[in-house]
Amino acid sequence: MDVESVVFGLVRFDGDGRRVGEIVLAFEDAHAAEGYARAAGWVQYAVGPVRFPASVVAVDVRSAVV
Repeated sequence: MDVESVVFGLVRFDGDGRRVGEIVLAFEDAHAAEGYARAAGWVQYAVGPVRFPASVVAVDVRSAVV
């Protein structure tokens, strides 16, 4: 099944707004993410949808350590 679940994420920017300071994920809607940012006193931030396909399975990633 290729149904997508949509949650919202929040990105806080540092300094001149070009550097990411923190990322918080999994808000039910953009309003909840915005409320979190305001309550935390964040000044420079962006809210946007984050999509995770419901059919995703974990990938076996092997270390390249020699």
